[in-house]
Amino acid sequence: MDRLLEICARLWQFLRDLVTVLRPCRFSALVVAAGAALLLSGQGHELTLRLPAEGAVKALWFQACVFLWAFQSWYWARLMLDLSFGDRDANLAHPRADRLKRIIVQTPRVLAAGSYLIAIAVCALAGTWLMAALLIAEGILFYAFLVLRVGLVRKLAGDAPGWRQRLLVQGPGAPRTLFSLPLLSLFILAAALGGTLGSTIWVCADAVGFGWFFGAAAVPFLGFSGLVPVGSLLVLWSSGGGRSRLGETASGQVDTRGGYPVITLLLLLALALSFFPALDNHRVRTIPSGENAAELDDFLGKWHAQAPNRDARANFVVVTAAGGGLRAAFWTATVLGSIQDANPQFVNQLVGISGVSGGSLGATVFATLAVQGRALADANRDCGRSGAAVGRYQCTGQTVLSQDFLAPVSASLLFPDLLQRFLPIGFPDRAAALEQSWERAWTQAGLQKNLWSGYGLRSLWTSGRYVPALLLNGTHVESGKRLITSNLDVGDRPDVFRDAYDFHRFLPAGSDIRPSTAAHNSARFTYVSPAGTLPDGTHVVDGGYFENFGAVTGRELLKAGVDRWHHDIRPIAILISNDTDLEERDLPSDKPQPPRGAAPKTWGAEGLSPLRALLATRGARGLLAASELRAFAEQNDGRYFQFRLCREPGRTDPALGWALSPESEDLMREQLRSDACGNAAQMRSLLEALRSGG
Repeated sequence: MDRLLEICARLWQFLRDLVTVLRPCRFSALVVAAGAALLLSGQGHELTLRLPAEGAVKALWFQACVFLWAFQSWYWARLMLDLSFGDRDANLAHPRADRLKRIIVQTPRVLAAGSYLIAIAVCALAGTWLMAALLIAEGILFYAFLVLRVGLVRKLAGDAPGWRQRLLVQGPGAPRTLFSLPLLSLFILAAALGGTLGSTIWVCADAVGFGWFFGAAAVPFLGFSGLVPVGSLLVLWSSGGGRSRLGETASGQVDTRGGYPVITLLLLLALALSFFPALDNHRVRTIPSGENAAELDDFLGKWHAQAPNRDARANFVVVTAAGGGLRAAFWTATVLGSIQDANPQFVNQLVGISGVSGGSLGATVFATLAVQGRALADANRDCGRSGAAVGRYQCTGQTVLSQDFLAPVSASLLFPDLLQRFLPIGFPDRAAALEQSWERAWTQAGLQKNLWSGYGLRSLWTSGRYVPALLLNGTHVESGKRLITSNLDVGDRPDVFRDAYDFHRFLPAGSDIRPSTAAHNSARFTYVSPAGTLPDGTHVVDGGYFENFGAVTGRELLKAGVDRWHHDIRPIAILISNDTDLEERDLPSDKPQPPRGAAPKTWGAEGLSPLRALLATRGARGLLAASELRAFAEQNDGRYFQFRLCREPGRTDPALGWALSPESEDLMREQLRSDACGNAAQMRSLLEALRSGG
């Protein structure tokens, strides 16, 4: 027992010494810890998925930004410790001076190594092993340089006073302030602050350009490297500039507790500013417009007038597109584009698309392509690496959605959006950055650059061409109800769209939103996108909080057609899902199926069971709604089809975030054509049903 107590006492002394050293350089350590928590999370490793296919320039930027973060972590920790404890060669009045000196020497190096280790882990999780190997080599070389640095600096500076001494070495006996630092350190300090300021200005002016210049992999590391100098300076100023507040306690313990708790005060400031609605920078973007919503009955009448096979039963097709980030958007555009390329009359049979989250983005892309029509013949058609033929609708939609949408969001989050939490200034937010990246993606597909940025959503239905309706499902935060963004006047038909809000009813008269904003109303992915603030001060978030398949709204639209035309139409429901965790027995069936059992989760059952139940009901509601959609279609002499993604042994599931690797894109193209998930058979049956027309 005495031995155990002695070990505990020594461990406690070591921890006290470690905290003593970490206190001055705590911001460098805090950023490394925060970076690990963010980058090693479920979505963090998706940052490097595209890197192998983006070329040498983006790879070099990634390597440079990882090095920059590691350098900043080391440099500012080293600077703060030198200003706090003085010359490492001087005697330190402390009962454990030797150990304390070793911790002071090694801590900045460990923080630099930690930055590299995080980047290596991110690459390993994403399967980019070559990049991980290069980072390992670079990290070892950088650590070796840090170990040899002191000897090299002393050798270069020499013993005699002169410009080299002033450039590289702090003067003997100089007060421990910033102005006593060597000229090289002052230059590095100024360059770090200038780089952070310049990056912030660039992101505020053009987050998309900034993100696409550096790439999704590099941007977070560049952002963390910019946080370190700003936070470290605040810590330095809070301690009186590092001058004389650092001393000893009565027991001989080095005291680094001078000044005020700047990090705590910053968090309290951010909390205080969050109570002022006027400082909110997440308001939903609007645009002036004179376009009016279409009444449901008028729209259905226009559809029926142009629908093929009017002499028999017209196919009344409703699509529901499930959420799932960019994976859902790409998969939805791929499925709908493939159907349209195989049957040009599909769009005329399609009444509307009910989308959620990424499915809404894919649906809005397809509706825009339907407006373009023949203009797609001149669009970029270089799609996929397998060599299989890809039609113009499918290819153009895929090209639009093959861009890096994660980098602009990350840049805006780490620069202006973060500043907004502490400064009462209207900085651009990450929601606008994401929407603007979608808008600019159209030029990559060979179409006009203002296709989404210069027009309101409802202008898509003024081209003279028939365009299916869009019903994009978001969730109203304050009530928990559906908030539907549509070209239809949803609010005028509460008998059809029950207990749902019409987004346009929240807008001032004479205003609309861009198609990008309409899709984003449904696709405000948790924390990646902020909750959007509506004009009345309430908020909209991702539609998946309510029901992730869009099947409730899809069934309501299908029922509106059946109620109006009864046996004169054939209802066809198409569900596009992308959750690879769904098994065959989870899918809506025409035969009664017992619910699938779930593995028990015993850890923390007492406290976590209510939270787990709340999270699980989201998926359960979607499966129930999908089952009811299928049942309704088939009970009214209609058909039900489902296109889905499934897990294949030895292959990685497509990512859920806002960036996809070429491998993920090819996997989705292949699964649509193959029998791996039953999609090929579903496509053959659907095309036959569309041709028959009743």
